[in-house]
Amino acid sequence: MSVNLGSPRTRMLPSFAHLRRLTDDTGILEHALGRIPRRREGYTTDDNARALWTATEWLNLGSVHRKQDEREELHRLTDIYLAFMLWAQDENGWFKNNFAYDRTLEPEEISHDCQGRSFWACADAWIRLESPQRDTAKAIVERCLPTIVKIDSLRGQAFAMAASAHLLEASDTGRISIPSDIESELRHHLPRLEKLLNRAFRDFYSDDWRWFEPAMTYSNGVLPWAMLRTYRYTRNRETMRIGLESLSFLLEVMTSEEGWFRPVGNEGWCTADNGSVSRWDQQPLELFKLALALEEARVATGLASQDQSARLVGSVRSQGAYDVRSDRIGAAGSLDGRSSQGSGLGSTDLYFSLRERCIDWYYGDNDLGVSVVDPRDGSCCDGLTKCGPNINCGAEATISYLMTEALCQRY
Repeated sequence: MSVNLGSPRTRMLPSFAHLRRLTDDTGILEHALGRIPRRREGYTTDDNARALWTATEWLNLGSVHRKQDEREELHRLTDIYLAFMLWAQDENGWFKNNFAYDRTLEPEEISHDCQGRSFWACADAWIRLESPQRDTAKAIVERCLPTIVKIDSLRGQAFAMAASAHLLEASDTGRISIPSDIESELRHHLPRLEKLLNRAFRDFYSDDWRWFEPAMTYSNGVLPWAMLRTYRYTRNRETMRIGLESLSFLLEVMTSEEGWFRPVGNEGWCTADNGSVSRWDQQPLELFKLALALEEARVATGLASQDQSARLVGSVRSQGAYDVRSDRIGAAGSLDGRSSQGSGLGSTDLYFSLRERCIDWYYGDNDLGVSVVDPRDGSCCDGLTKCGPNINCGAEATISYLMTEALCQRY
């Protein structure tokens, strides 16, 4: 898997062959040696939630992007991932995360990140899949609800917040019908979580550190994405500001001096105390989550502009909407213009362009100038090390590539 840095990328829809290769009748296996699944390493609910989200995303792109036989295969895979989620969820609503190949539970503590991620994936499936699959997803979501108040990891809370906004928006537009007791619970949790995430950002904010935590670690883009996805429903001006500001800072940290994206490496992360950014090992997941945040910024800034226009003609409904033309908005959504991303004032066109650069990283617009994907089977290397790509193509990396490609099919 290699290309010359800067060479034109051939647009090619990825195959789902490797996704099928990793998936058996239980679920998607976590790891691979090369492209061959490592059965001994078993399954995670995290990966099956991601796989469910991926299948839902591609199915919702429509028949123009996939042939009928591929759509039928995605529906079959969706059945498997939903069955896994149903199996992994206890009666109390919490998900077990790690399972051996023989389907026995591995010793573990509750994963709050997994809980939030699973809640989002099943909420999205309820909204965007067709019956009877959506009926199963609905039942899983309903069982999840009592656990939301107990999720105490920031990324788990971000997923739960975004899922609550997603469900309430779908209910308001008539896409799904939510029982009144569930709707009441969601309307309770959404502002609580929104205030919690806004407060986390304020607590760690400084002139040199515009982030929710004292370190950037993994899956960073999910935090600004969740803020902007929530703004889409609540129209909370502070949530919009923080979503754009944190995304702007993430772009600064993830952009190399040469101009391509450089994910925060998991060798040492990025910390506020010394400002250093770990260069290796770069994970494909980071490009997926950055693309996700950029796509949501594109949608949110478009809505904010609409709200601003409506307010100018006296719309009561738009009162309190965030003004993207405020003189405090700098490049790429920075609140005070500190971003190094060039001009653009948070425009939808800018976010669209930056989103497209995320997929270019997979194809060689990266520190080593090598491709980490093979669209012929849809596989993706597990990471980029200083010695080259990690040739193993496990579930998380492959799903990250497929999701990034799916996001880049949106216009």
